[in-house]
Amino acid sequence: MKLQLTLDHGKDFEMLRIVDAMADVVDIIEIGFPQVVTFGLTMVKEIRERHPNICLCVDAKVFHGGTGVTTRCFEAGANIVTVLSGAPDPVIAKMVQKAKSYDGKIMCDMAATPSAVGKRTAEVDNLGVDYVMVPSGYRPEYDYDLDTARRRWFRPKVRPLDLANVAKRNLRNAKLAVHTGINEENIRDVIALNPELILVGRGILEAKDDEERVAKAQRLERYLPFEG
Repeated sequence: MKLQLTLDHGKDFEMLRIVDAMADVVDIIEIGFPQVVTFGLTMVKEIRERHPNICLCVDAKVFHGGTGVTTRCFEAGANIVTVLSGAPDPVIAKMVQKAKSYDGKIMCDMAATPSAVGKRTAEVDNLGVDYVMVPSGYRPEYDYDLDTARRRWFRPKVRPLDLANVAKRNLRNAKLAVHTGINEENIRDVIALNPELILVGRGILEAKDDEERVAKAQRLERYLPFEG
């Protein structure tokens, strides 16, 4: 079980400073989609140069053109590249094949298909993705009622981790990743699902300075099962 820090917002020098502080604390650093849009892959390249051994996830949210985008991300220094679950099957399959040539991994973001998360989880699992990433439900914008969502275009509030539980039951080879709204108050419940990756952003980054961010990450790490 690993802790992944998601970096979605901030100026380039701020992000680089945070990465420098957190590189030896968390297991994976994610360059979030907003950062990819803002800086392209320049930040990925610079982080890779500064930290040759860090595990980097690029949240590219690929939907089409999978081979070209995936290649650029891995050549920039990514270890993991994300694809949207709504992407066509051939796009996902080509990304999986391309990742193998770089000894990289593909993470499928299920936020694009919340009302069919069980069915789509099984499908992308069969396509060979390495991780399936599911929102926790701890923040309101990710509260999906699976039964109602199949019939209506609205998303009433339901219990946290419902989507993650559905995804977990439909995984055979890929590993579960859970994101959004995770902090010290709820991480034990997330751990109980036994995900491979726990993605934390604000739960670490909302701290007032880098020293406190490091302390928050270290406290979260202590909750994870020891893998000795």
